[in-house]
Amino acid sequence: MESNPKRWMLKGITAVVILTFLLIVSSKDAFCEEKAKPSGMMQNQYVHVDVYKVPKPADMPVELKYPARLKSIQSVEIVARVAGVLEEKYYKEGQFVKKGDILYLIEPDIYKAQVDAAKAQLQSAIAALHKAERDWKRIKALYKANATSQQARDAALSAYEIAKANVERAKANLETAQINLNYTKVKATISGITGLKDVDVGSYVVNGTRLVRITKIDPIYAEFSIPDIDAIKEKYNIKNGKWSKATKGELKAYLEINGKKYNQEGFVNFIDINIDPQTSTVKARAIFKNPDRLLMPGEFARIIIKGLVRKNTILVPQKAVLQNPLGMIVFVANKGKAEIRPIKISETSGKYFVVERGLKAGDMVIVNNFFKIKPGVPVKIDKIINKGAANVF
Repeated sequence: MESNPKRWMLKGITAVVILTFLLIVSSKDAFCEEKAKPSGMMQNQYVHVDVYKVPKPADMPVELKYPARLKSIQSVEIVARVAGVLEEKYYKEGQFVKKGDILYLIEPDIYKAQVDAAKAQLQSAIAALHKAERDWKRIKALYKANATSQQARDAALSAYEIAKANVERAKANLETAQINLNYTKVKATISGITGLKDVDVGSYVVNGTRLVRITKIDPIYAEFSIPDIDAIKEKYNIKNGKWSKATKGELKAYLEINGKKYNQEGFVNFIDINIDPQTSTVKARAIFKNPDRLLMPGEFARIIIKGLVRKNTILVPQKAVLQNPLGMIVFVANKGKAEIRPIKISETSGKYFVVERGLKAGDMVIVNNFFKIKPGVPVKIDKIINKGAANVF
């Protein structure tokens, strides 16, 4: 009976030793795990990012985009030039007509009669001229032979000259009559698209009555306004400015309509010298061929101007630029951390913004993972998206 308590005591001591050993081993393992854990946590604290490495400033071809409205190069009202009943109509509304095509016929009968009368008058005047010419030659010969008086000579000469003038008057009357007869055939004065008729066939018209409008749409204008006149002056006129023309001659122009590029190339053919004080813009115009009549006057489009070069330019991808209440910013990876960099941008160039100030060559501009980035957050660069490229021009 005495040995039993000793036995139980020995078993208890043994259990305590084993438990203590297990606790020591467990603690050691836990300590090792804890020691390894911080390294993993530090790894997870990095935000992995891709960056755009700002290249050295370089001369950059510039594409300028502006809203534009298409406008007919010429639009005219076709009017009656003589009075009469409108007898025939030879076109369909909305039809393309060529210059010289007959559009209407105004009753010609009275004008034909006037032409015939003018012809007869001319024949009579010519006959009178022939008689007066013969009389003048005869009297002149008699006068030289002292066989007639000075008065007779002068009268014969006067009759001859009046007869010549009557012939010229008759010719002018015939020409006027012929012109009026020709006006009975109302012709297109330009090539273009006809509008809705203003007068029905059978109506009586007079000189000046509007009949139809013709709109010329090939070629066609694209009118637009250019902001910031100072920059535009530098682009075209100012030496040693930040802009220069890439080529001689006109600036090339292109159109986008509903997001689709028009298949004809145009050029800028007018830039105003006056600034609109209300909008601080300058009016400009480009011209485009429109052989298939795909472009319509009054249509809105975006015009793209090419042919300019911007000097010493730095670009940054548009996707990298953010906006806060203070203006435009980018995040830059600097010494392993994210850093906010305020920038000033001007126009766009494709998928890039032109940076006026705020960045320099070599800056690593972050282009993704913006939801995880805050100022001072550690970042790790996974990829330089423009690695190996000197610039993006």
